[in-house]
Amino acid sequence: MNVIFSLVFHAQEYADNDPVRVLTTIFSPAVIITGSILAISSLVYRIMGIVYVAKNKTVTDGEKALWIIGFIIMGFITGIIFLIMAKGRKFVED
Repeated sequence: MNVIFSLVFHAQEYADNDPVRVLTTIFSPAVIITGSILAISSLVYRIMGIVYVAKNKTVTDGEKALWIIGFIIMGFITGIIFLIMAKGRKFVED
């Protein structure tokens, strides 16, 4: 994340429109590694949410379908909403 933020904050330095310099900065190893870690963690988070919803006995089949679609489309937001609603409906234990 630090690499991405420093790239944004130092964007003025790249204002000379040198395409090679811009591309080498965008595709630097630090940016690629950070992006890969974020992508993998997002995928794992979505899969964990889908598995939890699918195995949950208290959620009806129609709700399961909606939650799974939500996790596929908007994983992070759906996860937060699921946890907030699940505590009120006793889907998860305290």
